[in-house]
Amino acid sequence: MSSSAFPPGWGQPSGAQNGAGFPQGSGSPPVWIYAGFWWRVWAFLIDSIILTAMDAVLGYFILPDFKVRWEELPIPDSSGQTVDVVDIAQRVQPDTISVLIPHIQVGHWHLPGLLMALVPALYFILFESSRFRATPGKRLCQLEVTTLQGERISIARATVRFLIKAFISFPILHIGVLMVAFTRQKQGLHDLIAGTLVLRAENSQIVTFDRRM
Repeated sequence: MSSSAFPPGWGQPSGAQNGAGFPQGSGSPPVWIYAGFWWRVWAFLIDSIILTAMDAVLGYFILPDFKVRWEELPIPDSSGQTVDVVDIAQRVQPDTISVLIPHIQVGHWHLPGLLMALVPALYFILFESSRFRATPGKRLCQLEVTTLQGERISIARATVRFLIKAFISFPILHIGVLMVAFTRQKQGLHDLIAGTLVLRAENSQIVTFDRRM
């Protein structure tokens, strides 16, 4: 098998790979392998938990208040009169009965809803294009997102990757995500289109990143 078939950094001396992000003199280079399907599932679940907590906190402060307004709906008898629901308990055989119908009133939610929708987009795009090259979930699973050359991805590439994942890979029967299990370089549809790889390090040197912003 030719050396080009291996992930960036595989078997190369430390610092030989441009943009690999590992400083000179850091010892033996980490052994990179393509991140498999289940590693990426676990990372996504961790990120989902974090995003859910963030949405809950943010929603508490910016989402509009829900107000319930009760409106009396009469059930008339032959006299056409109504009786308040509170008075029913005080009457043994009320001539008439009325019920209270709740009406939920919500303030303007368009802007808060837009902000809530932007949270996961900013989360994935900014983390994966940062010097960390990974979301918190990916870091905990020792994964990072790189270009096909093993370099840090740009914000534009991270944006394309997120949009394809959010609007094609996941919604269409998750086919774009399941492709990770069957492609040679463990790429989903979003990785193929954006030109990215998700790599995993077999040792703790995954946390050593290029400190250049």
